[in-house]
Formats: sequence, C-alpha cells, structure tokens
Amino acid sequence: MSVSTVKEAKEKITQWLSENGHQVKLVDEDTHSNFHFEIDYPLGTMKRQRIIQPKEYPGLIVLLNGVGISDEHKEKISKLTEDEKNAFYGGIKKDLMFHENSYDMNADDKSVIQQIQFSHEFYFDSLTKTSLFRGLLLNHRSLLYIVTIFNDKFGVPAMPTEMRPQAAPTIQ
Repeated sequence: MSVSTVKEAKEKITQWLSENGHQVKLVDEDTHSNFHFEIDYPLGTMKRQRIIQPKEYPGLIVLLNGVGISDEHKEKISKLTEDEKNAFYGGIKKDLMFHENSYDMNADDKSVIQQIQFSHEFYFDSLTKTSLFRGLLLNHRSLLYIVTIFNDKFGVPAMPTEMRPQAAPTIQ
C-alpha cells in the first residue's frame, strides 16, 4: 500500500521503528519539518540518525547522520600541506561518489574538515520498511567508512572516558 500523506508516512515509520525496538525521540523544536525523529541506529547503540520530512519538500523523507572529526585528527590534518589535504579529501570524495547516499564535508577556513554529514533521500512513493532501513544502513556504512579512513591515516584517537550520544546535524 502506497503512502501519500505526511500522516501516513509518520505512522508507518513510527510503527516500523517500534516493531524493531528502536529508541525514538520526536524532535519538536524543528519548525522546518512535518516530523523529525532521532533514533538509535544501529539498534541499542549510542549512535544516532535522524528521519525528517521537511515542510519545504512535500513527500520527501531525509535520513541523516554525521560524524565529528576528533581533535587529534583535526590537529594532524592541519599539519598537512594543501596538496596533501586535497589528495586525502579527493580520495574520500572519489570513494563516496557512487554511493547511493550523499555527503557534506564541513571544513574551517584552513581547509580542516570539522564534520561530515551523510544523507539518504527518497519520496513517499518508495517508502517501505525495506527502503527506510536500507537508507539507514547506507548512512551507517558511510560513517564507518569515514571513521576507518581517518583512523587508518591518522591513528585511532583517544576516546573520551564518558561516552556521549552522537548528534547528527539538523536539516535547514
């Protein structure tokens, strides 16, 4: 059965997340969306993804997650030459180019990446439990790819002693 309204989409997504046992938080303060959920994905972890239906784009569902670059990695990136930074970032961009999700690398004024956000978008006409969870998986795999690439290049950063939930940027 095809989804055609915001209400139907919200109800189906809520049902599927509940069936799978996800912790779901409704983000009420987002005035730019018809609904905005923050969920644990993978299930039962501190990692978070967002499921958003932006008011500006009727019928669109956006899945978001992101990763902040560790201070240790940012410090090492800042010591690279512009050519070295461009080569490193270019390799990442080439690897991500043909993924089914999108990415946005946010850098400071010295070309040091601060965070990377992943998004997967689809419309109500393809909203199924499979498409929802496939999009969440694609975003999660992209996040794991970035963590692996940065750790391989710059070493595993020291982890904080207190784990904080990972916050994903909101769509604007």
